[in-house]
Amino acid sequence: MDLLSESIKGRLLFAIPKKGRLNEKCLELLAGADIQFTRSHRLDVCLVRNHNIALIFLPASDIPRFVGLGSVDIGITGQDVILEAQMDQLVTQLLPLGFGKCSLQVQVPERGSIKSVEDLRGKRVVTSFEVLAGQYFDDLDKKAGLTGDQKTRIEYVGGSVEAACALGLADGIGELYTTIGAYIKIEMPCS
Repeated sequence: MDLLSESIKGRLLFAIPKKGRLNEKCLELLAGADIQFTRSHRLDVCLVRNHNIALIFLPASDIPRFVGLGSVDIGITGQDVILEAQMDQLVTQLLPLGFGKCSLQVQVPERGSIKSVEDLRGKRVVTSFEVLAGQYFDDLDKKAGLTGDQKTRIEYVGGSVEAACALGLADGIGELYTTIGAYIKIEMPCS
């Protein structure tokens, strides 16, 4: 057994987002709870000095899987990330923390012909949330009677999603945003 495995043995393994919008709020929460630790640059495992806890810094999108499969005991991440990872049946939300709120939205070029989410049915939508967007558009397609090749095509793009329309990859994008320059925003409810 290596030194790291030995040092975390018997500790509560607590997953924290390693960067992004939730990281800062989580660090504030830990400080407010007097959880004392020092994180060396780029080190993803920290031992808490005043409690029997090891903090595990992970990408927020990995936390549901690590918790759901029992690799860590507890974690903080977004509900959207849990749903996108399809781990909602394997994790239990213990406490809503009230930060990091967002909604999945569809956006289209401002000067285009698409003015409602229904106008995107049967078109191409790119997103980094293909499970949630896919579920949403599947419901819209069913209501419109679209099947097979008529259905909305959802494609995954991990970064630079906003460029997809300008580059001809998509008719619309589905992302977690509040505004984007020359795009119109269409509210899209997230389950």
